[in-house]
Amino acid sequence: MSTNTADVVIIGAGIVGASSAWQLASRGLSVIVLEKDVAPAMGSTGKSAAGVRVQFTTEANIRMSMYSLPVYREFEQRHGHSVGYQDIGYLLLAPHEKWDRHMESVELQRSLGAPVEVLDADEALRYVDFNAEDLAGATYGPWDGVIDPHMATHAWVAMGKELGVEYRLGTPVTAAVPSGSGWELRSEDEVFHCGHVVNACGAWSGGVASLVGLDVLVGPKRIQIFLSAPIQDTRTYPLTIDLSTGVYLRSEGDRVLFGLDDLEQEYGFTEGIEDSWLEHVLVTGVDRFPWWEDLGIDRKSSWWGYYGVSPDNSPFIGFNPGADAWIDACGFSGHGISHAPATGLAVSELVADGEAHTVDVSAYHHGRFAEGGAVEVNVF
Repeated sequence: MSTNTADVVIIGAGIVGASSAWQLASRGLSVIVLEKDVAPAMGSTGKSAAGVRVQFTTEANIRMSMYSLPVYREFEQRHGHSVGYQDIGYLLLAPHEKWDRHMESVELQRSLGAPVEVLDADEALRYVDFNAEDLAGATYGPWDGVIDPHMATHAWVAMGKELGVEYRLGTPVTAAVPSGSGWELRSEDEVFHCGHVVNACGAWSGGVASLVGLDVLVGPKRIQIFLSAPIQDTRTYPLTIDLSTGVYLRSEGDRVLFGLDDLEQEYGFTEGIEDSWLEHVLVTGVDRFPWWEDLGIDRKSSWWGYYGVSPDNSPFIGFNPGADAWIDACGFSGHGISHAPATGLAVSELVADGEAHTVDVSAYHHGRFAEGGAVEVNVF
């Protein structure tokens, strides 16, 4: 049995774990990352729609984006690694019944420095064709767009390794117990001693926390993302969301990526693409996007994955109240890629300084559900 020691052990080598590892190493801490899969970004990170945006409805989420998006926009300039950032924008199509509340969110976004444009339907039609019959208008975020989650994760992995971060792949955590002022973790015949644990396991975070009797309210919900056959329109479609239904689309090369998140599904590791859900998405979206009637579907290139979802669709970032020196950074409910830069920084400050101070993550504490705080509305 071999024994390993580090200041911090991170469980999970997705984008949040990789960002956290680099930030911690930048503070001079020794870090080991344990990952059950054979490569980084094999879980929720690599199966997402890859969107990043400032168009959230809570101050906490907007502030996270206002830190994170400039990191992605300037990543290659700052660090010499491309993360595939493309500012294709997010275009939110708002019906009359949601317009007033949507404008309240825009006012909050702008007050925090977020660039958001308010468009009428004709202006929005420059970006993508849609039926504007019941729409009050649209908003467009020019900073919003997409990254390549694999490239971003592997950039942080490479940067972390340069600072001494050790990645142990194919190493699932099977047991964890408090040990002195820190922790002892086991993976088969390997033992890891550390001062702090960071739980960054995405959809698997609740299960990992349960190994030590901790209650982390995060579970897996399946997402299904579909890809069309090539289309003739040469415009690059923003990540466009119909707020009436939740149906979304964006360009993916000469194709269209599209989907609809099933927010009402039960937690569970359900697998595969379902033809019935594809039909539901097409039927739901065709009223807004009539050109979908002629849209060819590349089913073999479509994919599925999991979101790690919390009860209010916002993450847990902070010390778990049930144990010393255990930090949860999970439950992003589809927003982990958007907020990975800010989360990694917050995790490093929690470990090194005892609190996060650059970006306020207090809204993401574990006991928030009894407080009746702001709940994110733009969940997609």
